[in-house]
Amino acid sequence: MSAEPSRLVVTGASGNVGTGVLRALASKLPDTEVVGVCRRPPTHGQPYERVRWHAVDLSAPNADADLGAALRGADAVIHLALAVQPVRDENYLYRANVVGTQALLTAMTAAGVRQLVYASSLGIYAPGSGEPVTEDWPTTGQPTSVYSRHKVMVERILDDFERDHPDVTVSRFRPTVVVQREAAWLIKSLYLGPVVPRSALELLRRRELPVLPLPARLKLQFVHADDVGDAVVRLTTQQARGSFNIAADVLDTAALAGLVGARPVNVPPQAVRTVIAALSAVRVVALTPGWYDVAFTSPLMDTSKARRTLGWAPARSSTESARELIEGLADGAVGTSAAMGWQLRPRKDVRGAIDRAHDVTLALWGALALVRATGTHHARAVDAVVVVTNLATGTPMALDRVLERRSDPVALLAPVAVIAALGATLRGGWPAVAATGVLQVLRMSESTRRKAKLVSNAEFSAAARG
Repeated sequence: MSAEPSRLVVTGASGNVGTGVLRALASKLPDTEVVGVCRRPPTHGQPYERVRWHAVDLSAPNADADLGAALRGADAVIHLALAVQPVRDENYLYRANVVGTQALLTAMTAAGVRQLVYASSLGIYAPGSGEPVTEDWPTTGQPTSVYSRHKVMVERILDDFERDHPDVTVSRFRPTVVVQREAAWLIKSLYLGPVVPRSALELLRRRELPVLPLPARLKLQFVHADDVGDAVVRLTTQQARGSFNIAADVLDTAALAGLVGARPVNVPPQAVRTVIAALSAVRVVALTPGWYDVAFTSPLMDTSKARRTLGWAPARSSTESARELIEGLADGAVGTSAAMGWQLRPRKDVRGAIDRAHDVTLALWGALALVRATGTHHARAVDAVVVVTNLATGTPMALDRVLERRSDPVALLAPVAVIAALGATLRGGWPAVAATGVLQVLRMSESTRRKAKLVSNAEFSAAARG
């Protein structure tokens, strides 16, 4: 059965998945009236121009009442709204994602809407066995992830809703990582933060990265937002009940490293998780260990059901989608909605803050080495946090040196000095004090070089102005 709805409501329509869905609706259902629901409706941009917007905050206590006007006369609701930030505010995320979904179902019932298409997630599945899993794989999720737990809660709410409302068609699509060029800001803000500079991302685009450390046995699938949009249109028009995995092909560590022309270096997965936990604890990245668990331990997905039942297949491979994302990251791409990074408020000097954090942690590293050398006992965990933070905040400088192809003494000695300092710190004693002292000297030399470069650039600009 296939039917073109006359009026559709799309929650979260200005986000990453929502933008792909809007493009698909405009292409495949040009005569359907589309109502968009989000907190900050876009004011311009081609995907959003034909949409009639309602500003609704699903985390608000009166969200069900606020949704009433948007849902009036709708044939179906496509529920894509998802809050992922701030990642550590679990109460807000619960209100927006779990309570907000319940509010939507209440408003749908009051408005008499007879179809729901819901954006579930790969994250609802229990850890996998290595082979792609079908839709009947256990949906107990990843208990360490707030995102996963909330997605599982919503699936249980939908189970109850379907039982109590058998006349309503409920479709659930479970996508893997959804990407497009305009998702670059979202991906960077969640997974990379300010630690990875644009110069490093340019290095990835140019496929000049020699090696890429990756968790051993990592396998990922991507899917383009437009392919997700195609699946959503098919679910809506075919009124297909049930759950559907949505993903493209599988990339292993070799293929993932090949995206940037690098050789993969396998790193113990638990070691990667420990580093992420440390960086997350000091707020260097928004990424939490729970998000890492979703990416690493969630199973691969078998998409046979979507291909067989819906006639769906991704038009872009995982490689093509990932390359488009890398291009967007290197260009600093943003979308034309607030949810996609448009018209961000002026930000502070993030790079300057990172450099200052590097200088502070380097000083602390040396001080802690001195304390240990003099025989004073202290918590070794403090050493680990300080060293990891220093390495993370020093990464932008190191990548700048690589990108600039520098061969001066600082550029050549810095990586050797860092490795020596790490080894000396593990052993303790006065060699660790000496090694961190060398790092301090190199950092002062780097600072002097950078200031001289700024002065030179300023003098050149003044001369150019006449």
